[in-house]
Amino acid sequence: MKHKKPLAPWLPGRYGRMTRGELDAESAQYEKEFSGTGAKRVANRRPHPAKRGRPPKAPGEKAARVLVTMTPRLLAAADVAAGKRGLTRAGLIQEAVLDWLARRPTRRKSA
Repeated sequence: MKHKKPLAPWLPGRYGRMTRGELDAESAQYEKEFSGTGAKRVANRRPHPAKRGRPPKAPGEKAARVLVTMTPRLLAAADVAAGKRGLTRAGLIQEAVLDWLARRPTRRKSA
């Protein structure tokens, strides 16, 4: 005859000597009692917000990731300059592009 091996001998008391079937039967008794499907709704509770986090941005305001290739020396110099001005690397590059666009003369279309 086969000896029934306990499923979890480290469990305390009689639970440590139970087989899988016995443990399943014991836990099924408690699952019915604490099941959330039969729980009553509390009337004074506010519903959760539909979405959490940042509000969505308009399509024209969304940031795009850009891969920029630089030599290690230029990148190190950019990091030092950004640190002195209290900017991130991306902030420094953004300011440089805006400054360059502002200094560029506008071209007019010829008629």
